[in-house]
Amino acid sequence: MKVLIVDDSKVIRMLVAECISSLGHDVIHAKNGDECLACIEKTSVDLVLMDVEMPGMNGFQTTKAIREFKADDWFPIIFLTTKQDDDSFTSGILSGGDAYLNKPINPLRLQLTITAMERIYNMRLKLQTAQKGLVAANKELEHLAMNDQLTGLANRRNFDDTLLSQFGLAKRNKSPLSVIICDIDFFKIYNDTYGHQQGDDCLAAVAKAIGEAPDRPTDKACRYGGEEFTLILPDTDLQGGLILAEKIRQAILNLNIPHEGSKVADCVSLSLGLATYTGQFHNQDEVLKAADEALYRAKEGGRNRVESC
Repeated sequence: MKVLIVDDSKVIRMLVAECISSLGHDVIHAKNGDECLACIEKTSVDLVLMDVEMPGMNGFQTTKAIREFKADDWFPIIFLTTKQDDDSFTSGILSGGDAYLNKPINPLRLQLTITAMERIYNMRLKLQTAQKGLVAANKELEHLAMNDQLTGLANRRNFDDTLLSQFGLAKRNKSPLSVIICDIDFFKIYNDTYGHQQGDDCLAAVAKAIGEAPDRPTDKACRYGGEEFTLILPDTDLQGGLILAEKIRQAILNLNIPHEGSKVADCVSLSLGLATYTGQFHNQDEVLKAADEALYRAKEGGRNRVESC
């Protein structure tokens, strides 16, 4: 453990430090409340031995201050004191202390108390490890809940949440918002021709190219469902959206994934629909519907192309 000894008497600090060091623990010192708080603010400690009577802040005041600014952490604080009356005991416990050791210090009792604190320390370590594991598990669950497992892109739920918030921002800020919906051309035929495993490989490769196309971290690429993908482009006007859509269309062609069943190319291609909000839509659903209508026109117009609204 890392043990902080707080006492205005150097002699007592050295006596206590000798007993603690003999048990294999690390010791740091502070001679008053201010030094104690400064030390705890920049150094992680596992146990504090606190003198009650000190110049400036006494031990009770210092302990109360520790508990306030370390409210999300806990470590034992043991008072070292000559006072044994009930009022002092009550004040110490209510200020955030955990136990008392009487002065003059009894080395045996001090060492046995430290041994008892080791049990608490070990349990604290287990709790911290469990908490870290829980945080990591929650992050993983959140990632799984908001991202498509096959492609790694944001999933439909993530898309819906993001579009809702970005439309609200665009409306408040009077800024443009572009949405792209794209669809792999004749993907059902591709699946029937090459099999579902190769179909999944194709989806993953297309998703990777789509995800790498935007240059800004605020742009979000999503797997909308099946062979459909979407992009949310905050603060992007129609021209900017068209440039990115064409970049994506060309990037998919450059993958050169053979597609014998395609009626528009000898490789996998993409049809894209773009809609840009500039104040004309009432909500995010209308933006999405406009992009979907543009995608429909792209398909009707021969596929492997970009249409906008």
